[in-house]
Amino acid sequence: MDLTQWLVDGHDDTAERLRGQVLALVPPLRRAERPGGGSPILWNTLHIARHAALALDVLAPGSGPTAPGWLAGLSGDAAAGLEEAPAPWGDDLAPAAVEAYLAQVLAGTRSYLAGAAIDFDAVPDVAAALGRAGIGGDGVPWLRRMWSGRPASWLIRWPLTGHVTNHVGEMLATRNRMGFSPF
Repeated sequence: MDLTQWLVDGHDDTAERLRGQVLALVPPLRRAERPGGGSPILWNTLHIARHAALALDVLAPGSGPTAPGWLAGLSGDAAAGLEEAPAPWGDDLAPAAVEAYLAQVLAGTRSYLAGAAIDFDAVPDVAAALGRAGIGGDGVPWLRRMWSGRPASWLIRWPLTGHVTNHVGEMLATRNRMGFSPF
């Protein structure tokens, strides 16, 4: 099996599960709900988009969508959405805007994975990508520690694809607690 096609297939499967089994079934106005606690679907959607967009820019500078202007207007923080727990302003997110941003990020991810040969052993410059994102030297120290010095293969496996897949699973559980399971 071709590794590139395997990565693209995995990405497509996760993206379709998110669109078809979460976003298509949970009404936009209910995506900020927290049945049983945890992060709401709306926050998780923003969160995975932010991480994947940043990972894209680490792996291929300039390929990831920048943070949308409306996000800075809500949070005032260049690292907004990267944190795991929902921010106090998270309920003010516009579901359509978050979904549109996610669509850009998923398209960029697919394009990157399907594109030219990837050097899986290369160690990208995480600090430079954070700087391009407007996140200074003291911003997101936990992410810097986790991502820095890692090869491209790890950045693809975790923040670009695995992290998204994990949160889609979390969103499916939230959808089920909301009573929207199609099964």
